[in-house]
Amino acid sequence: MNVLMKWVSGAAVAVVVGALPNLATAETAADLMKSRLGTTEVDPVIADAFARAARPVTPELRAKALECWNNNGCDTGTGGKIKVAYADGFGENVWRRVTAMEFIQQALTYPEIGHVQYSSARGDVSKAIADIQAYTAQGVDVIVVFADAGKALGPAIREAKEAGIAVVLHNGTEAGAAGTDYQSNIAENICKMGQEFVKAVIAGNPNAKSIVALGGTPGNPLSATWQDCAEKEAAAHPGVKIVARMDTNWTQEGTFTAVSAALSQYGKVDGYIYEYADGFRGAVRAYDTAKKPDDYVVATNETHSIREFLDLAFGYVNLDWKKYVEIDPRYYRPAEVDLLIGDYSKAKRQLGWEPKTKFADLVKLMVDADVKLLKDHREGRVRVTA
Repeated sequence: MNVLMKWVSGAAVAVVVGALPNLATAETAADLMKSRLGTTEVDPVIADAFARAARPVTPELRAKALECWNNNGCDTGTGGKIKVAYADGFGENVWRRVTAMEFIQQALTYPEIGHVQYSSARGDVSKAIADIQAYTAQGVDVIVVFADAGKALGPAIREAKEAGIAVVLHNGTEAGAAGTDYQSNIAENICKMGQEFVKAVIAGNPNAKSIVALGGTPGNPLSATWQDCAEKEAAAHPGVKIVARMDTNWTQEGTFTAVSAALSQYGKVDGYIYEYADGFRGAVRAYDTAKKPDDYVVATNETHSIREFLDLAFGYVNLDWKKYVEIDPRYYRPAEVDLLIGDYSKAKRQLGWEPKTKFADLVKLMVDADVKLLKDHREGRVRVTA
């Protein structure tokens, strides 16, 4: 496989699984694959994408990536002949901005790539078509597409392919036939995601009956796909129903409007399902405004990997965790999220609460408690059963 084909698929993989080149952690390519995919037995192209994502970010790479990101494109400075472009159907929220950076950083690991471009159609179907046509006219070598407009993009995508451009879609929205109209469509299992959303609501609230499904821009195929599957899953649970589908434009303000309408119409909603976590801050504001009983997140606003936890916990008692811990792929989440982080800002704003115990200190407290429990058990003060 030549470098062009290898990169175009690898870039789409990076965007789908959230495989940014390694910003802070010391995860290896194998660690990344296990956490995102649940296996290391993958196609060589995917393995190469993860190997590049595991590379450390140098100051030079960071500076160039930010230049490309802020300016929606750049010359990479390598003198490479390949020109790559990312046509985003709607790039105006946090997650889409992250995917743009994933695309850019993946591209910057290839010296053969000399120019990177990015465009957002801002939810406008006509602009989405025009962006792809413009890249075709410019003679780029690769176009990665987030096809929010679905089949409406088909003719423009086929024109690009006929012009000899490698076109890859990502995140599940079809715009024709993979292998015929474009090279491939690399995606998570979008239907499975909708099913797992419903299961998560029921697991968290076994008495849940009414669920509101929040989606992105009106008519987008991505939201429609997982919502269809969520409705079928809900129907398999007696009494559980998706009472409404509401568009949010994948923004906090749009989410505020949608949830305010849901509260006005239904009074009580047992659960919300949504593919855009950051936008749900607008839902919290809707509950504040409606003076509804509310929940608070008690957290540190930090994110840490299980590997970091193991390093600290076992290191505190001078043990190597690799000798004691086994990894079982059966327990990986079927639809993994890219980022889990607890935001306590609401608790601080309304209750004046903020965390005083940091992550490392909390790990030590937990280990100390376990060591004390073991000592008390051995000395007969308490009895511990399996």
